[in-house]
Amino acid sequence: GSFLKLPINYSIVTNIDYEHLDYYKNYKNLENSFIEFINKTPPTGKSIICIDSKNIKQILNKIKNKNILTYGENKESNYQISNIKYNIDNTNFDLNFKDREKNKKKIKNINVKLLGKHNVLNAAAAFIVCLNLGVEKNIIKKSLKSFSGVQRRMTKVFSKNNNDFYDDYAHHPTEISSILEGVHNVSASRKIISVFEPHRYSRVLSLKNEFSKCFIRSNLVLMCPLYAAGEKKNSKFNLNKFANLIAKNSKTQVIIVKNEIELITFFEKNLISNEIIIGMGAGAISKWMTGLKTAL
Repeated sequence: GSFLKLPINYSIVTNIDYEHLDYYKNYKNLENSFIEFINKTPPTGKSIICIDSKNIKQILNKIKNKNILTYGENKESNYQISNIKYNIDNTNFDLNFKDREKNKKKIKNINVKLLGKHNVLNAAAAFIVCLNLGVEKNIIKKSLKSFSGVQRRMTKVFSKNNNDFYDDYAHHPTEISSILEGVHNVSASRKIISVFEPHRYSRVLSLKNEFSKCFIRSNLVLMCPLYAAGEKKNSKFNLNKFANLIAKNSKTQVIIVKNEIELITFFEKNLISNEIIIGMGAGAISKWMTGLKTAL
């Protein structure tokens, strides 16, 4: 999940995922932290909350602060996102809402150079904050269109033989599903290869069922060694069993690569043409994806 506190007394809540439970200990504590965060938004600001998330809808009646604006594809939203159109290097969507005089408004063709539903939600939330601060809509549209995104969010690394290599920070099932769904929507005829580096024993063990289902749009998963990020080795995690679970629940082929050399060798022997390769993870995978550019 994610939330953002802005210096202008606005806060944004896009989702509550089963994430960082190594810190929060259980989901109830995580949920309570979101409720506490939203309740701290002062009367001079607004909480911009996405109600596409069932986890967020469940806490709305627990929030004392009523200074809330909702958004999402949900028709009950104050600001409804519609007509999402994914392209390989950008996304377009419309935003429907009622102004202060209760007149229906629609802002068409909001464009961002980002891919995936989660990026649409983030862009829409930013747009809503700016509208409520009185910024002219065309200025917001121009700013979003020129925003190139943060590093390692579907960052194009290189192309070779009509194969496109990307690097992405995605290390949570929601992020992975969103990226793969977005790529599939615009490139259904192309083979999608995920180079996946599991991140943290605690995350993978607590979310193994969610991880196992999030590669449904990937034609092939190359499973890299787990990046522990400082955690001690946990004997409960087995890479082979994890790979088999993904293959079963995502109905896709999973191949384990033990190191960077095996990854390079796999692509040297098996890469054909017109394929999309996406490196996913928060550890060494970024270096491996960059290294492919000179190795292949």
